[in-house]
Amino acid sequence: MILKILILFFTLYVSILSADTINISSLKKPTNILKQVDLHIDKENINNFQYIQENSEKLFKENNKELLHLGYSPDAIWLKFSIKNDTNNGIKKVLEISNQMLDDIFLYTKQSDCSYSEEKLGVMHNRGFNENILKMYFDISIKPNEVKEYYLKLASLSCAVFLELNVMSKNELYKKEINHQLVLALFFGSIVTLIIYNLFVFFFTKDLAYLYYSIYIFFVGWNHLSYSAFGLYVLPNSLWEYDAYFAIYYLSFLSIFALLFTMKFLNIKSYKKLTFIFKAFITIAIIIIIFTSPDFYPIDIVSLILLLSLTYIISVSFYLSYKGVKNAQLMLVGWSIALIGWIMLANYNYGYWSLITNYPYFYEFTIFTEAVLFSIALANKLNTTKELERSVQTNTVLTRELHHRVKNNMQFIISMYRLKLAKFSNHDISDSLKEVEGTIQAMSATHEMLYAQDSVSTIDTKEYFSTLINRLKNSYDTSNIDIKLDISADLDIDNSIYVGIILNELITNSFKYAFKDSSGHISISLSKQNKNYELIVADDGVGFDTSKESETFGIELVKTLVEDELRGKLTVDATDGCRYVIRWV
Repeated sequence: MILKILILFFTLYVSILSADTINISSLKKPTNILKQVDLHIDKENINNFQYIQENSEKLFKENNKELLHLGYSPDAIWLKFSIKNDTNNGIKKVLEISNQMLDDIFLYTKQSDCSYSEEKLGVMHNRGFNENILKMYFDISIKPNEVKEYYLKLASLSCAVFLELNVMSKNELYKKEINHQLVLALFFGSIVTLIIYNLFVFFFTKDLAYLYYSIYIFFVGWNHLSYSAFGLYVLPNSLWEYDAYFAIYYLSFLSIFALLFTMKFLNIKSYKKLTFIFKAFITIAIIIIIFTSPDFYPIDIVSLILLLSLTYIISVSFYLSYKGVKNAQLMLVGWSIALIGWIMLANYNYGYWSLITNYPYFYEFTIFTEAVLFSIALANKLNTTKELERSVQTNTVLTRELHHRVKNNMQFIISMYRLKLAKFSNHDISDSLKEVEGTIQAMSATHEMLYAQDSVSTIDTKEYFSTLINRLKNSYDTSNIDIKLDISADLDIDNSIYVGIILNELITNSFKYAFKDSSGHISISLSKQNKNYELIVADDGVGFDTSKESETFGIELVKTLVEDELRGKLTVDATDGCRYVIRWV
């Protein structure tokens, strides 16, 4: 009886001493062995293997976690474990490290002569991907009835330090990898399709919302390409080290273009306070991009700014949705789903609770769903744009037809009064009729040009002035009068009729009163500085005494139009010829 008790205690004692020894023959399926290893966190990653190995008894403690997380940390993880094969056959397995973006991974294996061999993996060691497998792994081989001791070191500055440690057969690794790469291929394929589609729409519509979204989704895709190591199919090995440290730029640009896309899509510029905060987030991201260096790599700050930016976008989308802005609801749902995905990914990297732990492709699912919703929103925007374009085209045709009818009606009025007054031979009536005709012709010319041109918002001012002058020349003897035009600005429709009438009155006065022998020069200039227009009409005729000369109806009409319609100011200088200067905004 005593002997049995001693044997039992001995068995328990051996099992306690051998707590970090893993029986590889009992692992019939892929197994996470982290709970069966001893753990040491090397603060600031300052100790070498010799120190760790010599002081292992006091450094290492039992690990009770299935997933190790340090977040973005300069510390290193050391794992110590032994693997035994209690069968009479040799066993070959692989030791898979679930985090494919770690900078440094060292495996130290104890040899029969008590020395340790060293194997290296990791982005900073230009590691190759064995057989196009994205995960990092070591081949391990245990002879019959052999126990092997291992030390595993993991450290990274370019990404969060986290991992599972799985033991499986090579065939099991192949099966796992095929499913993994298939999901990633579908994800990246959909991203590329969305980029191409939105770029095509941008080239045809010139709507910056489609360009901003294309760039945003590009950086989303490229960031995940780097994060998942799928970039091995795109980048040569020599660039992996640099690509790992570009994550801070990917996330910063991603944040910038998410903000720009939302601003453009929801027309945020009409809300000054909201726009200011958008621009503040963009400015912060740009500053980080500029000052990032090997000595300043705030990847955790950039991740936080991205999450805050998306949170602000969601808040704005909610507010605009409440205000009844079209498509704001789709933006609200889409960005909310995206934010959940980013939060879960961030939590996973920092070691907090995350759905990705139980659902490995949760992040890809949220980004894909967000992209589908935004594609629907952009399609709605495209349909709305087409409807507006058709409406504008219809209104343009109707407006041009209206101008055509107005012009014809004015010509009819002129013809009617000509017939009505033809029986009167009074010279004054004839002159007055000419002036009335000139005024109506000035208005008619505007409508005639609007009917003939594509634009109905502005008018070719030089052509407009030339048309008015040529029509006036036909009514007076102007063979020896030289008219010079200097036009450097175009008038909008609202002002063109008033300016045309003013020009008609001033040139008519010059034709009638300025030149005794019907010869001379008239100069007309129109310029614009900022929003200020200046029209100058000058002749080198006889001039007049402004203090004695009573104002004619034409000059009174000019003053009235300048002051009441243009809200401008008229200045007259008639001491040497006659010079009219009209300024308005």
